[in-house]
Amino acid sequence: MLPNTIEKAVGSLPTVVRSGRRVNGLFRLMKAPLLWEMAYQKIAPNKGAMTPGVDGDTFDGFSPEKVRAIITRLADGSYRPSPVRRVYIPKANGKKRPLGVPTTEDRLVQEVVRTLLEQIYEPLFSQRSHGFRPGRSCHTALEHIRATWTGVKWLVDVDVVGFFDNIDHDVLLGLLEKRIADRRFIALLRGMLKAGYVENWVFHRTYSGTPQGGVVSPMLANIYLHELDELMEAKVASFTRGGRRAPSVEGRRIMNRLTRLRKQVDQLRAAKGEDDPQITSMLDEIGRLKAE
Repeated sequence: MLPNTIEKAVGSLPTVVRSGRRVNGLFRLMKAPLLWEMAYQKIAPNKGAMTPGVDGDTFDGFSPEKVRAIITRLADGSYRPSPVRRVYIPKANGKKRPLGVPTTEDRLVQEVVRTLLEQIYEPLFSQRSHGFRPGRSCHTALEHIRATWTGVKWLVDVDVVGFFDNIDHDVLLGLLEKRIADRRFIALLRGMLKAGYVENWVFHRTYSGTPQGGVVSPMLANIYLHELDELMEAKVASFTRGGRRAPSVEGRRIMNRLTRLRKQVDQLRAAKGEDDPQITSMLDEIGRLKAE
């Protein structure tokens, strides 16, 4: 493929997705050398480029010939993702987080896959989603809050324990198939998910999860969490009705009690003045009810 043709094909993916059609031809696009050049330029300068996977290789000395060999193996079906090398990094709470280090060639393959997935899913993701997305971060999330929030009545805090390690493979692949009609591309992703990991020279199968440290893992996590975003936005839409909150039964009871007390206070002031002890007692009761 010529460079202009590749750019046009990749650039057309958001249009296809917005039309509601499923995307095809992704595996064929992966044979384009331009995508691999872009992937290499993005990954090789990173500090982690010199961290070896299970094969012990790094990006030092990586050559165009090796890239062409990967493309050939993808095309003839002989490419198989290698297991990641599991290491542990410390967390702020004193515990350790498992990190999966892919081989150099798997990192390149994952970056090409990530580039294509980004074109498909970025137009679909919520504008309120800020994690692991281009041009977005905790800072953009805070800016969004500062620009749009005037106060909240409800705050939903969700923390998924061990999220990356517990992603259901079948659910994730089913979500991908909602947008992608390319069986070879889906099979490649399935191979990445099922590649397993090596810890202390012992191989372990992976029945769920996508390894933290994998280049494509944050994108897959966002595709999974997109369903939660849509669910919560639908919940907000169904909950938000009219310009005012509907008072609860208990709220109406308190408001009625306040109205009666205020009327009684006004009557007592007119009859006995401000110093009546009964007025003081009623004002205390009014303060308590307002707080409630």
